[in-house]
Amino acid sequence: MNTKQLLSDSPKTIAEGLLSAINQDRAARAKEKAREGVKYYEGQHDILKNRVFYIDDNDVLKEDKFASNIRIPHQFLTEQVDQKTQYLLSKPMEYETEDETFYSYLEEYYDEEFQLFLQEMVEGGSQKGFEYAYARTNSNDKLCFQVADALCVFSIYDDTNELKRVCRYYDKNIYQEDKEEVITIAEIWDDKQVWFFKSEKGKAFEFDSDREMNPRPHILAVNQEGKKASRNYERIPFYRYKNNKKETTDLQPIKALIDDYDLMNAFMSNNLQDFAEAIYVVSGFQGDDLSKLRQNIKGKKVVGTGTGGGIDIKTVTIPVEGRKTKMEIDKENIYKFGMAFDSTQIGDGNITNIVIKSRYTLLNMKANKTEVRLQAMMKWINEMVTADINRRYKTSFNASDVKFSFIREVMVNENDLVQNEKVMAETKQILINTILASSSRIDDESVLRLICEQFELNWEEVQSAIETQSYTQGLAEGTDPVEVNVDGDTTQQVANGTGEAD
Repeated sequence: MNTKQLLSDSPKTIAEGLLSAINQDRAARAKEKAREGVKYYEGQHDILKNRVFYIDDNDVLKEDKFASNIRIPHQFLTEQVDQKTQYLLSKPMEYETEDETFYSYLEEYYDEEFQLFLQEMVEGGSQKGFEYAYARTNSNDKLCFQVADALCVFSIYDDTNELKRVCRYYDKNIYQEDKEEVITIAEIWDDKQVWFFKSEKGKAFEFDSDREMNPRPHILAVNQEGKKASRNYERIPFYRYKNNKKETTDLQPIKALIDDYDLMNAFMSNNLQDFAEAIYVVSGFQGDDLSKLRQNIKGKKVVGTGTGGGIDIKTVTIPVEGRKTKMEIDKENIYKFGMAFDSTQIGDGNITNIVIKSRYTLLNMKANKTEVRLQAMMKWINEMVTADINRRYKTSFNASDVKFSFIREVMVNENDLVQNEKVMAETKQILINTILASSSRIDDESVLRLICEQFELNWEEVQSAIETQSYTQGLAEGTDPVEVNVDGDTTQQVANGTGEAD
């Protein structure tokens, strides 16, 4: 894509290059694949375009509009994208920092709305191969984030492949002379400001002079007195989230398999529909051509024959088992190459936690790749959030002091967990009994150390507690009598430890 004109500081030059750049972006192969991924996520598979043809009596290929043409899309991609997203983000993202005040400020930003934003980013990136995060300041003067549709956004790089600007374009309905018209709005963002352009009816773009301020800073506010205030983020407020290194969709590895599964299922349904009745072999037919014969048999169930003619009824064996086997193979490969968890797996009935974890292996691998990308995006987001906190509260926090983690939840066999705990408890009891049985051969200190190791206790703390307990118990039970001197007389102290003398 030629974007040199879009790097200019002249609005006229930018406007001249916008239409060509946007048309090239729409026609780019990456955007075609992205639109394809979105369609399959929404259930708009290629099977819905399927048509049935036949060759008529004149050897002409024609569409058979009377044949069954059942078209059923199977939304494996929808399941796998949602599965990955919920596996990673069903639990809120966790963040931690040693500064409690800083943590309380972060809570204002990383709330339920932000969790929804993360889910939409992962879903969009999985469907399109990439997605854009957009930072903006809301009416409460607080930074927030939303998804910018990657189908309508593209990055602008210079000759050194360094990101300089981002273009976002979208259609908008307006009314002119009581007629509704569609105009295309284009925005060019850099690290300081944003330019606005518009195009009517597919014409060349022109600088939008109707806007009060164009170009304008990233944030523009007006107070109650009508005074304007503006500032910028000191960076481009767009982040390109990548689904993987090559920015491919989750559909790409499994599209051919899904299409084959759809075809196998659809044509098995068509065969069952078309061959639910017998095939009629007509002899001595003197009526219409075979095309009309086909329609008459299907529609009226009746056909006329000439003198000496007849109809022989034939039945057809449909290869159901073959198609079912092929569909099973396709399904297995869809989950395998889609790196997803197949919840329909049965196995041998021995569902232990080890078996469950093994079935999550591929999904874990895919989630690991996604989590690394999310961590990189969170670094960019947290830098902007920390800067916004420092601006609003006049603080000087450091973004690197915050750590993020994503908690995954895997279903487990509770009976397996209880059984494991029981075995561990029994094993520990056997060890304790063995230690106590050997206590006569080793000293008390060694016995105490071994017992503390089994219960993961601190030996020094336990030893100190025992000594304190022995001393307190000795005072309570009484001590040996000692002689004290009271007013120069030697008397014997009573043995109750009260210090009273006769």
